[in-house]
Amino acid sequence: MTGLFPPGSGGGEEVAYGGKGKGILIHTLTEGNGMPLSNCTTPANGNEREQVLPLLDKVKLKTLKRGRHSLRLKVLAADKGYDSKQQRAFLTQRGYSTPNTTRESGKKRKTLV
Repeated sequence: MTGLFPPGSGGGEEVAYGGKGKGILIHTLTEGNGMPLSNCTTPANGNEREQVLPLLDKVKLKTLKRGRHSLRLKVLAADKGYDSKQQRAFLTQRGYSTPNTTRESGKKRKTLV
């Protein structure tokens, strides 16, 4: 799952000022080889973590079998903008496996000189 930031010119419903300037965020859920499964756009100042569940709910993987045999995604890997303890707990509760990576706080470590 990734979020891209194309700069926006002019205005519009989803154009807003974010950390990198004025524009929108494009959230895309892809499979392991890079094929897009679902996507959505939000204003540049939107919260990335709020887009995880809507993106997952849009995905329905179909099999070639008759009846209601649909597959679910099993493993979910995302960049650090989508990561939080609450999000991981909720995804685990819904049956998704998440890799054991943690979001770094962004603070510089103090070093002894």
